[in-house]
Amino acid sequence: MPINILSQETINKIAAGEVVERPLNVVKELVENSLDAFASSLTVEIEEAGKRLIRVSDNGLGMDKKDLKLSILRHATSKIDDFSDLLHIHSLGFRGEALASIAAVSSFEIKTRKKSENSGWKLSAIGGKDIKVIPWSGMEGTITEVKSLFFNTPARQKFLKSDFTERSKIINSLEGTALANHDVFFKMLSENKTVFSAAQTDNKIERIADVLGKDFAKTLKNIKIDHPKISLDVYFTGRDDSLPNRKYQYLFVNSRPVNYPKWLTRCVYQSYKESVPRDKHPGILIYTSIDPSKIDVNIHPAKKEVKFADENGIYDILFKALRNALMSHAHPEIKIAYPSLLDREESAKQEAEETTVAHSAFKIYLKEPKPKYNYVPLKQIYSIDKYANVFAKQEEFAHGNFDSNIKILGQVFDTYIIASNKGDLYIFDQHAAAERVRYELYLSQMKNQTIKMQQMLMPENFDLSSSISELLKANINLFNELGISIEEFGQNSFRITAYPALLGNISMEQIVKTVISDIEDDKYIEIEQKRDKIIRSACRASIKAGDDISLIEAKKLINDLFKCKYPFTCPHGRPTAYKISLNEIEKFFKRK
Repeated sequence: MPINILSQETINKIAAGEVVERPLNVVKELVENSLDAFASSLTVEIEEAGKRLIRVSDNGLGMDKKDLKLSILRHATSKIDDFSDLLHIHSLGFRGEALASIAAVSSFEIKTRKKSENSGWKLSAIGGKDIKVIPWSGMEGTITEVKSLFFNTPARQKFLKSDFTERSKIINSLEGTALANHDVFFKMLSENKTVFSAAQTDNKIERIADVLGKDFAKTLKNIKIDHPKISLDVYFTGRDDSLPNRKYQYLFVNSRPVNYPKWLTRCVYQSYKESVPRDKHPGILIYTSIDPSKIDVNIHPAKKEVKFADENGIYDILFKALRNALMSHAHPEIKIAYPSLLDREESAKQEAEETTVAHSAFKIYLKEPKPKYNYVPLKQIYSIDKYANVFAKQEEFAHGNFDSNIKILGQVFDTYIIASNKGDLYIFDQHAAAERVRYELYLSQMKNQTIKMQQMLMPENFDLSSSISELLKANINLFNELGISIEEFGQNSFRITAYPALLGNISMEQIVKTVISDIEDDKYIEIEQKRDKIIRSACRASIKAGDDISLIEAKKLINDLFKCKYPFTCPHGRPTAYKISLNEIEKFFKRK
């Protein structure tokens, strides 16, 4: 087969595939252009999840006619002049590929007016061709419209996901950008309906509350670290506010939202090693300011990966500060101030010393604990003695082995029920047993459509981030079908008015948030699996270890357990009972 030189049109379409894979990439690039133009307000509008229309409007600097013509040429950029400038990148964009790539696969239009000029200009192109520039009279700033995305690359359209998935990806990306730029107003509309907005503020915690929810923001602590190598402003959850997933973990490098490198993830989890349960995760937002020459953002066209020149040094700085804050009983706000460098000689000397002495010269100033935070001491952890490591087989727990004459001996540690039956000793996990009983009752009522509802005198109101809110809206009918009555109560706000009476006295808000976060982690889960996940989570949260119960209640629980279809484990797979036969006890005490 002979070698051919590709046409420029084909080259542009292939190159566009590296930069523009889906509508999300278009929105991200256009929003970054607006921020690089020093916009203080920007609005994103989409239709059909961006496949039909993407419009980004800002009040930035705008362009004159000359720059507008150059803007959609490949590798045309105002951010750098030559390769050496890559060592000092202060802008979000710099590659000069985005607009050319977007224009190559869409019907493209830019309307712009430069500040200090009386009128503006409009550029239009279709598939990167038929470029026209005409006068335009409009407001200062820039409006960029992308219509019929991938109209000339149908193969790309075929691999796009559902509108819900594509829209969620855009919202997620915009949330990250908004968190990184709290001094900019953001708004997003989908099908002319506002789905996300964040007011301009000079306070990071206010922006976090706007984007991720007030409830989450209230749980955050803060440490600030000023070091010659890097400045860190870290907002993080304490020991009592761990989360079911990694949803609320963000990293910002010089106002750029980026992915966590593996070493930094390891640093965070090592810091939290003794502060969160094994199946839980911290919420943490790390804002970094660092000399651009000490990082490399030119790794991938998406610019979501960043390399740091001194990974070990930054690891050490963050680990010590975060670990110290987590181990502090009152979780105070901590500010770490490193000594200023007196001159270049002193700076060089310190750099040399840091290779052998890991930042020993810093001071920690602890503010007085704020009274609104109350912390409960860690509970004592009980371990099973090695001689009791004898587990009965499930078949030994046959239904016939139990009768109404089971004898309840008592409760220990406010968690385990001790009972005897036909010469055997049993230890029941009351939480696991009650969860199994309640789970099967819930399934039975759902199947027979006989769920009894408990109306709430005071509905539970709660807020969600825009992306999680979209997910709940898509699944709200499923919750209502299962007796958890949820309704929208404003933008990204909801309220729960009723829930299944069998769950007892319980707060449903956290259950709903946990389930929705789990569903987000596995977006392709089937409806039946979602239904089961909701029921399991509700039942698990409705029973608490540590509840004191009477002997009569304990006996009823055990009898109800062995009426279940699967009495030997809780719905999450943990065993409900531990059996020790009389023969095993006598062997242990050397009586046989």
